[in-house]
Amino acid sequence: MKLNQKGMSLVELLAALALVSIIAGIAWTALSIGFKHTAVETGKTLMQQDANIIIATLTNEHRRNSNYSLVFEGNKLKIETCSASGSCSSQVLDQKYDFSGTVINGIVIDSHDSTPVDQVLGIEPKKKNTDVILKLTDLNNSNNSVTIKTALTRILTN
Repeated sequence: MKLNQKGMSLVELLAALALVSIIAGIAWTALSIGFKHTAVETGKTLMQQDANIIIATLTNEHRRNSNYSLVFEGNKLKIETCSASGSCSSQVLDQKYDFSGTVINGIVIDSHDSTPVDQVLGIEPKKKNTDVILKLTDLNNSNNSVTIKTALTRILTN
């Protein structure tokens, strides 16, 4: 046997492969956990943005109209407004989320309740401010929800 042989033995090769496999497995696990966490956080961020858009739209309508109605139909939230001239319009604010658990002026919304198909809340901004706890729950993942507590205000007139 020569002492100056060049190359690797089979045992050294297997040890190197085992070490590389362990390191690759740890790296792959870390990356997959990171990707899953990113997807969850992105979903929450999108829900938060949608909730902010809904609140901004409600605030705008609250300040512009003397009265309006919010209609909850399953996973659909609509706002219905009528002008002084008698013309009425309806605008769908969102239909991607479950709004059960939303509270408006102390009235809890349950969009799963099949008895009243529509839950209409008439709101009169000139008479009082409106307290809102908006709760959005992802229809695809019920563990993913966002809650925003706010008050829709304007200068009160008689």
